[in-house]
Amino acid sequence: MKCPKCQKLVPDSSRCIECGFPFYVQLDDAAVAHLAIHPGGESVRLPSGRYISLPDGHNLVPTITPLTQAQKKKHLLIALASLVALFVAMLIVGYLIQVGDFGFILAFVGIVGLAVGWLMIAHLIDFYNGVAEVYVDRLIETQRYREKYERQRIHYFGYFEQLGRVDISAKDHYAAIPGALYKLSYGKASQRLLDMVQVDGSLDTAHVNSAAE
Repeated sequence: MKCPKCQKLVPDSSRCIECGFPFYVQLDDAAVAHLAIHPGGESVRLPSGRYISLPDGHNLVPTITPLTQAQKKKHLLIALASLVALFVAMLIVGYLIQVGDFGFILAFVGIVGLAVGWLMIAHLIDFYNGVAEVYVDRLIETQRYREKYERQRIHYFGYFEQLGRVDISAKDHYAAIPGALYKLSYGKASQRLLDMVQVDGSLDTAHVNSAAE
């Protein structure tokens, strides 16, 4: 994560190891606001020791903005990777049908192929629509999480005041500033997080600036 005082990338702990800045002291108001908005949600303990309630949904209204070049490239790359995976799945299905294997493997590969096909179509729709849904929310904290039985896979989550838990990238996790405002851009059809960009000012100012863009 990035220290808001010295701006250096440091481990996710209670204080910055470079300058001693206390990361989570200034987030009490954000955590209290989150609990007030979602009093009946699922209780989650964050790395700082705070407890927040995960919402079932949110009432934020997104701003519709044109895709950036980086976001367009991301849609195309995911669609291309999905096309390759779909081609491989079709080859496997064809082989299994040819050898007369109509068991569980065929059904599983078929379902995976359908899911990958929809993913490809959704990202192509988002690319051709040329717009993204942008939400502005305050980050409470991030978390690096590894499932007990998935030792090779690491999940990164961002916890926001109104959006709740959001899947983020490793890069966003280590660069995140707890307590800062962020613009989160999503594809309309795929509902995939495209990027997470820090913004300055209050929530009202951030919403106005996002709409102006």
